[in-house]
Amino acid sequence: YTVGLAAVTWAIWLAQNKATFEKKLIKSPFEIVFSACSFLLYWAGLQPEEEAMRLRQGTEMIRSSMTRLMAMCENARQMAED
Repeated sequence: YTVGLAAVTWAIWLAQNKATFEKKLIKSPFEIVFSACSFLLYWAGLQPEEEAMRLRQGTEMIRSSMTRLMAMCENARQMAED
């Protein structure tokens, strides 16, 4: 769980730094989630094999859920515009 918490914290920190120093605001909170997933996949290679496998599976679950949630949000946005 520590690796997951570190990935989320690091993703938030980097988004905040981009907003502060580069004046690049995030377009969606999903950017932070997908950034955290990238860190998890990268850091999985630094873990023992069993833990790496769990990290990869968990990351895929998060990505899959966020992709579905993004689609639901987009559908709701389009319906609101109509």
